[in-house]
Amino acid sequence: MSAHPVAAKIVDKYRETYPASRERHQRLVKYIPGGATRSLSYFKPWPIHIDYGKGAHVYTHEGHELLDVTNAYGALVHGHGDPDVVAAVQAGIERGSQYSTPTDGQYRLAKLLCDRVPGFDKVRFLNSGTEATMFAMRTARAITGKDKILKMTGGFHGTHDCVAASTKKNVITAGIPAGMTADMLEVPFNDPVAAEKAVKENAPHLAAVIMEPFLGAGGVVLPEEGLLKRIREVTRAQGVLLIFDEIFSFRVDIGGCQNLYGVVPDLTTVGKVVGGGLPIGVLGGKAEFMNIYCHENTEKPLYHSGTFNGYETVMQAGFAAMTKYDEQTIADINAKGARFQKGLLASIADNGLNIQSNQIGSLLNIHFVNRPTIKAADVLESEEELHTLMHLSLLNKRIFNIPRGLFILSTKITDDEMDMLVGKMDETLKELLPLIQEKYTHLLL
Repeated sequence: MSAHPVAAKIVDKYRETYPASRERHQRLVKYIPGGATRSLSYFKPWPIHIDYGKGAHVYTHEGHELLDVTNAYGALVHGHGDPDVVAAVQAGIERGSQYSTPTDGQYRLAKLLCDRVPGFDKVRFLNSGTEATMFAMRTARAITGKDKILKMTGGFHGTHDCVAASTKKNVITAGIPAGMTADMLEVPFNDPVAAEKAVKENAPHLAAVIMEPFLGAGGVVLPEEGLLKRIREVTRAQGVLLIFDEIFSFRVDIGGCQNLYGVVPDLTTVGKVVGGGLPIGVLGGKAEFMNIYCHENTEKPLYHSGTFNGYETVMQAGFAAMTKYDEQTIADINAKGARFQKGLLASIADNGLNIQSNQIGSLLNIHFVNRPTIKAADVLESEEELHTLMHLSLLNKRIFNIPRGLFILSTKITDDEMDMLVGKMDETLKELLPLIQEKYTHLLL
């Protein structure tokens, strides 16, 4: 951390504002290594502890009300304690939460998803995005009889061994055997020439290409025009399956990015918002591929089990959340994202800064880089100290945000709160400006 007066002032203010979080961190670290059981939750000087949430806000043990623009890293779309989701869970859980059998709840949510997503004829339920992408890759390998998988640099597909090793900044991949990644290939996102070349050269051994339609954790980097269509065409021509990982991107359209961009993959993973705030992963695809799991007409179906697969309480929460996440609601929340982007770009310009803000729908990511971020390598050049200080500065201003500059909106946030958020962002940029003028002059216009 810099010793610059701007940095010292922001950190000192955080220490002063969140003493109860410090106490809880010191207590928790005795039993949970690092004091946070999710790596993303930890930051210095200590992570914030939330007491409870309601609607678009969370409340700390110090008694502060914070506007929530993390929304559980995208898992919440209707904010905290949505009454329809709560009512569905309460009514359902009184009848039992899990039976280890097929249920009406599984039918309702599966039908809703298949009705909406162009690439879904049939689905299987899992418990996380990591499980969903792991089984998507296993499915592709089982169908094709081939082992290799091609991914995009900066694409995040969970934490199972095959996909966890990547060039993403600051991700520690110790403990992953070399053999687990021997069949993984990687090309830059937004490089259709490299992708096409890799598919053609490896087609005899390549089971699938797995990719996010836009990089999510990699910085909300959007696909350049024609990228998805070109990869769809070359995979189809070469007998390689295409997997879209829409766990993060699904919220931007009623049928996900494949509906938005008009490119339909062979297999798709979704999750996050689909669970209504509870843990879920979904693997789906065309019937010809998903029938590899079918016990009725497949002699030896691909094995897929799990104690909590299709957990009835999750099915109830997910159906309630998705039923009210209709086209009009999506249009409304996407308009809020556009409103945020417009105000933020004006603030960036007014402060004489040359930094980037990538936005699609209700997702936005700021990058302290002085040129457009169109590849993962561009995102990696963003100035980490400024991200750290922006995060703490916004927490000091009662904005609960994600350290890497990612903002995720909920349907509960109002236009007035959006304008307040833009105002707090402007205050934070002004607070950081003396440091930028002294140390990061390349970010000035």
